[in-house]
Amino acid sequence: MTGKVESGKPGIDTKLQKKSSELDTGARQVENVAKPARSATRTKGSSDASSPSTLADGAKLDTHTFNTLSHGDSRRRIDGPPRLPFDLRQHKLSIAIFAFLAYAECCFIPLGLYYGLSKGTSMRSGLYFAVITSLFGFVSGYEFAMRSWRIMRYGEDFRPLYGSQYFRGSDATQYVLLTPFTIMTIIQVVFSCPRYPSVRALALPMPVGLIVIGGIFVVNGVAAQRGWRLMHIRLSSHVRNTVCPPLTFVFLEDVCAVDGQGGKRYRKAAMARYHASPHFRAMLMKLQWFWAISAIVVGAAVTVVIWFIREDVAYGLGWGVPSFWTAVGIWLTVVWVQRELRIEKVTWIPDRVTSA
Repeated sequence: MTGKVESGKPGIDTKLQKKSSELDTGARQVENVAKPARSATRTKGSSDASSPSTLADGAKLDTHTFNTLSHGDSRRRIDGPPRLPFDLRQHKLSIAIFAFLAYAECCFIPLGLYYGLSKGTSMRSGLYFAVITSLFGFVSGYEFAMRSWRIMRYGEDFRPLYGSQYFRGSDATQYVLLTPFTIMTIIQVVFSCPRYPSVRALALPMPVGLIVIGGIFVVNGVAAQRGWRLMHIRLSSHVRNTVCPPLTFVFLEDVCAVDGQGGKRYRKAAMARYHASPHFRAMLMKLQWFWAISAIVVGAAVTVVIWFIREDVAYGLGWGVPSFWTAVGIWLTVVWVQRELRIEKVTWIPDRVTSA
């Protein structure tokens, strides 16, 4: 009896080991379905899609959760809006420095040099307008160069999700802002060439720039409002054949990811927030139309008024009013966004149940 039992142990052990290995294999398959394997996330493509981010409860935004949020489903899985890992209060100094330099380029320097040189010296107008034109674009050009440098140097960490842009040193924000900046520069250069330039014509760059950027916002707003798809271009992380997003979201994503150095972590969080929250999308569309309509109205009004007032007043109006409008618009946007985000947080659960 003892010999038979002992001789049968190898067969029993073999069956138990085989059954155990099958159970382990099945468990690993289930685990792989629920959560991507660690080795797969180390490849280049999947590492981009699994960059760390956070939800409202502080949990990591893994690949599966990010994909479900980005495609607009499974909103019941989270108890609040996905967090945006970016705090403006930590960037107060850099924002203040950039705002001062931007206003120096678009308001303080042109107005200071024009009134100082025209009233305080006997210099010919063509000369001091040449000086003003030569200084225009230093801050914006430096900012464009720094953004391109960050995108090219740090590569995938700053580029848009789902593959890079065709031009690897740019994102959609640079493409959009390059159009009004180029038109403004052309106006400055062309109308400052004569020996005695037209003061009214040289007061046009800022109002015309507002009209151009407002027109771009209107076209994009119509496309986003109607749910048109991007057929031939991409807007940062929104690739071709996806629904066109408002430019307010594109600017938010690009500026915080590149200028704020939030990187791909912020891009993923912003995409998750945009696709998960209807209130967030509605807020961005409202901001889109606010900036689009006000930019066109202010730009057109200043452009018309310039030709019916004295030259000295026209120049100050052309460079001063758009800058003042921008400051007021930014302040209203900050107050508006803070209010809307509080509403989004309070109404998240009812909104989620209603939409479900």
